[in-house]
Amino acid sequence: MLIQSKISYICTRITCMCMKNHDQLLVEELKNGKERTLKSFYEEYFALFVSFANNLLPSEEECKDVVHDVFLKYWNTRNDFDNLIAIRAFFYKSIRNTCLNLIRHQQVQNKYLAENLQYLESESFMHETVMKEEIFHVIHQEISHLTEMEQKVLLLTLEEKSNEEIAQELGIAVSTVKSHKAKGYAVLREKLQYLKILLFLVS
Repeated sequence: MLIQSKISYICTRITCMCMKNHDQLLVEELKNGKERTLKSFYEEYFALFVSFANNLLPSEEECKDVVHDVFLKYWNTRNDFDNLIAIRAFFYKSIRNTCLNLIRHQQVQNKYLAENLQYLESESFMHETVMKEEIFHVIHQEISHLTEMEQKVLLLTLEEKSNEEIAQELGIAVSTVKSHKAKGYAVLREKLQYLKILLFLVS
């Protein structure tokens, strides 16, 4: 119950900081069974939830299967949720529990999983992982609003590629990479000011 409260708290803070006007409409349309809205929700959150699962399971394909199953479980119980915070908390909790069940079945064959099971089950791991994934999700959302070239440069930067590697991959000068990076960072610094507040609130 404490873990569920922590997840809801994190999601509440992030949702309050970057609230979208259509969130409640989205929830209502999901409850009404609109498949187009489910597709939109799926496309927005699938990568986030797979990334979260990947903190528990090493196989990305297995993570995708878990998230697919949880989406199906959500769709069958969608009328139980009145807001986006509750939906996201449900996904995190369900994905975590499913992954941990898989780990318990696999730990006999996988020594690494067996040795780390206690940590993976801990509240601190859950708190830190949800926090990290939610923040990365917000950052990626804000990056998507930049110009196309700024997006490409910053996404490659997040992959820890050097200016020279980015320039070579995109076929532009290193100075151009630096210029796009500076412009992108300037926008993100302004848009993501609230993340500093968020980190303080949930620390």
